[in-house]
Amino acid sequence: MFPSIQMHNTDCHCTRCNNNDQGVSRVSRRTAQRHNKRARFEAEKRSMEVDTEIIPTYQSDSVEAMDGQANSPISDAISTFDNDVFVGNDYNGDESDTTDDNDSDDNGEEDTAKIYVEEFNNEDPFAASGMPENPVHRFIALFTVLFASCYVVNKGSVVLIEFINELLKIYGQDFQLPESLAGLHKMTGFSSITKGIKRFVSCPNCHCIYEENMSVPPHCVFTNVGARSPCGLRGTIIDPMHNLFLGTPKRMMDWWADKKTIGAKEFAAMEKIAETMVLPRDYTKLTSKIGKGFPYMKADDWKSWVLVYSPVLLHGVLPFEMYNNWMNFVRACCYLIKPSITFDEVNSAHDYLEMFCKKATKLYTPTILTCNMHLHLHLHETIRDFGPMYGYWLFGFERYNGLLKHIKTNGKDSFEATYMRSFVQNAFKGDYANAVLKSSSHVPFFNILSKLSPKFTPTTTVITLSSHPFRLQSFLLASSNPHLPPKGNEPLPPLTFFLQLKKSSLMDETDYAHLLQHYKTSYDLPDLVSYQYATLTNSFVDNEITKLKFIDLLGQQYRGKNGSASCGSLVRVMFVGSDGRNTLAYAGQIQYLFTHSFTHPSNSNLHLTRMVHDHQHVFAYIKWFNTSSDRSREDDGLEFCLPTFSPDSRHCILPVHRIFLEIATARITTSRNVSKMLVIALPKKLYA
Repeated sequence: MFPSIQMHNTDCHCTRCNNNDQGVSRVSRRTAQRHNKRARFEAEKRSMEVDTEIIPTYQSDSVEAMDGQANSPISDAISTFDNDVFVGNDYNGDESDTTDDNDSDDNGEEDTAKIYVEEFNNEDPFAASGMPENPVHRFIALFTVLFASCYVVNKGSVVLIEFINELLKIYGQDFQLPESLAGLHKMTGFSSITKGIKRFVSCPNCHCIYEENMSVPPHCVFTNVGARSPCGLRGTIIDPMHNLFLGTPKRMMDWWADKKTIGAKEFAAMEKIAETMVLPRDYTKLTSKIGKGFPYMKADDWKSWVLVYSPVLLHGVLPFEMYNNWMNFVRACCYLIKPSITFDEVNSAHDYLEMFCKKATKLYTPTILTCNMHLHLHLHETIRDFGPMYGYWLFGFERYNGLLKHIKTNGKDSFEATYMRSFVQNAFKGDYANAVLKSSSHVPFFNILSKLSPKFTPTTTVITLSSHPFRLQSFLLASSNPHLPPKGNEPLPPLTFFLQLKKSSLMDETDYAHLLQHYKTSYDLPDLVSYQYATLTNSFVDNEITKLKFIDLLGQQYRGKNGSASCGSLVRVMFVGSDGRNTLAYAGQIQYLFTHSFTHPSNSNLHLTRMVHDHQHVFAYIKWFNTSSDRSREDDGLEFCLPTFSPDSRHCILPVHRIFLEIATARITTSRNVSKMLVIALPKKLYA
């Protein structure tokens, strides 16, 4: 992130700030300097009797109220002296750089402003009263404003508008786009996305936030959260990213390397095993970094090392007690990184961290512990006070650093407002497009708009596979309790849609036989026949399916095997044991995902409560790995399988509701030259 800039607030007595009971407003020093310059400029302007009535000015609460500025000396001067005054450019198509940053010629203190985005209070936050009724003209306006926001710089957008207007004239259309980008934003309602952005200043002592130019109390009135724990950390958020993944793993690895517990030979052997490992898409793959002794590791790299690699690679390399103690830290992390976590899991994670720290002082020396490791014991308080770690750890902030580099600015200050405007626009583009395009006649344009806004989900084309309401508890129970297996047509989470469908195709004959058997068993319909006998009876199963590119279930994305790539296709599913009581976990690989339509025959013995039947089913075709009798790694949360598949059966047809979690795998060769596959169960994501 950018280095923090110290704030220096001062009293401003200008005519704009003294209009209150105290006769003064406390603003940042930079703002006060601009107000003074603006006052001097207005005085000079009055003395020169400059007629400015022909220049339309707009007073706005937002620093980003207008996108365009007039290309004239007077307008440039006004925008330099005060951010809140903008000169419109609706009367001509020549507009300058529309990034609303202040001029950097001033050598005063930097003005670091807090940016706040108000929630939309009205019923239609994307009202576009100026949009044409003609669906084609409406799409042209929408496409232009979205395309310009993604790929065209501000001056180039004017050229794009002129080009489109010329095309409209050539083809005899009675519609023209506004000549300026600001006018286009206003007509399409695109400017309403960022209308709630405001600037704020903060107190340099207590960091209390005040809206810029508002009256502030004469002294700090902010009340700090009192300390309630022995070391006074309660009420302070501990960043889990730095605490868990950038601190302890590196500390322990440096210790093991310095003490020659792990040497070059061990690093090379670990790298060889790491090359055989298959990881989910959300985890960083480590190969050469392991062999080189973990150089230049980032937080994502350490996260993958802790959760996926270390349980496999450190076994047999570290002494037995050191490895077991390290696994206490791994088990704690598996609990803590979950987006949804129970209080029992929070307590269990705290117990594991406490055992890890206490045992470390005995296995190593007391100096192994750092202040960062002490903070492990306060993470449970942070989660109880502020919720799961996904809400505040810095992974999201760090990833946005890459986005910051690609936001175009004019090299001036007030970057915060420019960034926030771009961020909010990208976040709400999909909702905006849905609000503007509501007619079914716009369906042909949806594919193009989805490329301009990745989050664009056409509401008119969402396929609802169930007429029953989605219930989270029932969905979670379907994956964890195999005694109540779903049929495949039960409701899926709303965020699963819009499904990424491929073209319809005919199912392989071998796979189709298992699908037919699945329906016979699930619906208790032994008289169902193949599609080949469809002319003889209505109790048949069609062989036409529609494959899916992937499916997202509560934030966890699954996809079929794509050639040699297996990322996202390895899963674990719960089954009932042969005794009918025990629950067993099986590992498998999704070959493909598909939807299939099956309507229950009208003459069946279907129970009356199931008279309303949802015909669309969502399945995964899964091949199951052969099990192994080796249970030596169960205490570490790992299991052995054979790297071969068992014969296909009706169990290969699996409703996606039953997928329990995603796994990683590693190939291990035993001392007897037997090849085995080690399965690493990963924390289940639940964005509920």
